[in-house]
Amino acid sequence: MRFRSVAISGLVMMLSGCEAVMFGSVLAGCATRPELKLMPTELPIAKVGTPYSVRVDVVDASTPVSKLLVAPAHPLPEGLVLSHETREQNGVIHGTPTKTGTYDVLVYGNTFGTQCTGQDVERLYKLEVRQ
Repeated sequence: MRFRSVAISGLVMMLSGCEAVMFGSVLAGCATRPELKLMPTELPIAKVGTPYSVRVDVVDASTPVSKLLVAPAHPLPEGLVLSHETREQNGVIHGTPTKTGTYDVLVYGNTFGTQCTGQDVERLYKLEVRQ
């Protein structure tokens, strides 16, 4: 009876996308997914008064991206916004910057969950805006 309940528990965990250790072997599920990354690793320099556009991709997502946002504590400079359509694997930072400076910009997001919970991603960018 004990073997039957352990086997059923392992099957339930595997089907739900969880990881379980059973008899010295690992039933892989969600734990085998690669970590999400935001690309590019650096943002190109922007110029005041000049239209700016850069695509930000979520790499290694196994499900669609539910949201891609900029954190209010580390916003884009005035004149720039991040646009993202739900389920798309990328967003676009675009607009025309109005002030010079070096800005810390935190882009973050997550993917939809299925049998596994959704994954989170974030990257702190430095964006330089020149005259």
